[in-house]
Amino acid sequence: MSTTDPEERPEGILAILEEAHEPVALDAIDRRILHILHEDSHISQRALAAKVGLSAPSVAERVARLERTHVIKRHSIEVDWGALGFPMLVVIPMKFAANADPLRIVTELRQIPSLTEILILTGAHDMMARFRVRDHADLQRLLLERIWAIDGLESVETMISLGRVDDAAPLRHILPEDDQTPGRGEGRRGRS
Repeated sequence: MSTTDPEERPEGILAILEEAHEPVALDAIDRRILHILHEDSHISQRALAAKVGLSAPSVAERVARLERTHVIKRHSIEVDWGALGFPMLVVIPMKFAANADPLRIVTELRQIPSLTEILILTGAHDMMARFRVRDHADLQRLLLERIWAIDGLESVETMISLGRVDDAAPLRHILPEDDQTPGRGEGRRGRS
């Protein structure tokens, strides 16, 4: 579902959710390119071309197509939040009050500098937000001065992450490099 037609633009909270895109057909080379870029987004076109057995211009066109079709959203880095002085990951599930304006709540949350992600959910909670904080005092300020002050929240829980189990190549579990369907048999386990 692409919402590029101005007459079809959603309103309310739907207007700020990530836009959904149609699935894109990928061949084995596209999948290999994605795996390599996922591991090293700064690899040169020449090195990437050598790894997939194509010319640099051919690889550049494939990468450009993957970007145009929104398969590749951005080339990025992963930061070590602890090294930046924000070692605590706080996950906060929230439930809206019956008369709440979800768009206003999300807009207020997005003004909090320590916010890293908001997920709109189904189930027992309506939304979950993730924040990075420096310490206990920083968490107190976040909760008491910012989150609890937002009108329309019926319940707010606070979960502090004790750590993360890192997966060096999560893409391999969902999108195998070969033609196997993900989630079935060996394709789900992934390979190095």
